[in-house]
Amino acid sequence: MREEEASGRGPSEEEIAGSDAGAGNGGPDLTLDQAMELALGMQRNGLLEAAEEIYHRILEVAPANADAWHFLGLACHQQGRSDEAFELIRRALELAPEHAAARNNLGNMLLKRGLLQEAEEAYRAVLAHHPRHVEAHTNLGTVLRRRGDLPAAEARFREALALDPEHGEAYHQLGNLLQDTDRTDEALSVFQRALVLRPYDGDSYRRVGAVLYALGRLEEAIQVYRRWRELEPDSPLARHLLAACSGEGVPARASDAFVQTTFDTFAASFDRVLERLDYCAPALTAEAVQKVVGSPAGNLEVLDAGAGTGLCGPLLRPYARRLVGVDLSAGMLKKAAERAVYDALEQAELVGFMRERPAAFDVIVSADTLVYFGDLAEVLDAAAGALRPGGHLVFTVERASDEPTGGHRLNPHGRYSHGEAYLRQALTTAKLTPVSLSRRQLRTENRQPVEGLVVTAQRG
Repeated sequence: MREEEASGRGPSEEEIAGSDAGAGNGGPDLTLDQAMELALGMQRNGLLEAAEEIYHRILEVAPANADAWHFLGLACHQQGRSDEAFELIRRALELAPEHAAARNNLGNMLLKRGLLQEAEEAYRAVLAHHPRHVEAHTNLGTVLRRRGDLPAAEARFREALALDPEHGEAYHQLGNLLQDTDRTDEALSVFQRALVLRPYDGDSYRRVGAVLYALGRLEEAIQVYRRWRELEPDSPLARHLLAACSGEGVPARASDAFVQTTFDTFAASFDRVLERLDYCAPALTAEAVQKVVGSPAGNLEVLDAGAGTGLCGPLLRPYARRLVGVDLSAGMLKKAAERAVYDALEQAELVGFMRERPAAFDVIVSADTLVYFGDLAEVLDAAAGALRPGGHLVFTVERASDEPTGGHRLNPHGRYSHGEAYLRQALTTAKLTPVSLSRRQLRTENRQPVEGLVVTAQRG
């Protein structure tokens, strides 16, 4: 999650080049320095298990080598063994309390877990001994931004850039903050500078394109997305956003890879960002549920279809004997689990999940998930099959201002909008009886209201 992660997610070139491992024997023909260089080279190239083995050998003969503990911890972290990684990096810091790279990376791991206070303490500890540590300034700014202290965060990003005017990640994070504070023109300039400094980084292309679109400069956004697709032809984000802006090769629905990548990236900041956008789809769907089923009695089988971080969960819980959430994004589901309101959370593609559960639910709610479907025939048919007779489907979509050809349109922001006539026809085709289609504001975007439809239908 580059938008919200700190910049040092693994051993950087500076950290690897600056390793000061001591002398000794990492193998029959290697000194410790040579063994460390070999292991670091393997780690840079993704040969993590081989690098890990060498670090273990180094530590057998030099157990006080803080660099070996540090980089072994990073190798474990890169392989998803975060608990083990924490212990190993803490061991490095016991041996070398002022080891800046190790403490900075400890902060990065804490930040990735959402432990903002602990991450802030780690970065401040780095800066207490190394006040010119550019990565720590940038990472501390990222924490402060996530905690809502935007002036202090901006000061940290600008301090990092004063120390290193070529630091691409500091530009990237400053651009995020400028967008937060509606300084869109300045954000574009900053993101463009980040892109110059990180010309092979897909997320920089995504950011520049998104700001250009927000400023109404659609043709320029298309050119940025074309360059991104040329750079990363297999990127689901580049393909989807180029189609959304250009109208070329528009898919019937967003690909699973696009949805999963987008929301795994977005999970850490999702709730905070939507709060800033006055997001109200969960409340609107809960209100619609109450209208058709009455006061909550805790006696229904309820599916939260596209559960995300679980914003609907607390609102649906009073109605449910059993509340199930399904989503493609593991990162979002991890956040949903923290709410402790679901009986089950499943990572799965929505249509397939519902097809495998015929007549399983009394209520299916889908808040802002069907905006990633253009053609709704398949998903509505699956929902109808998963409902019990008399059960209700409640969902939101973005409302098209006209009746688009085919009933739906992929918009430059990457989501679909739908016409009202198309929705009624699609529901009827799926053997669902439309109960109500209510025009409501779902959120704001680029300081403009996003008009949606809250749709309620019933299986006969």
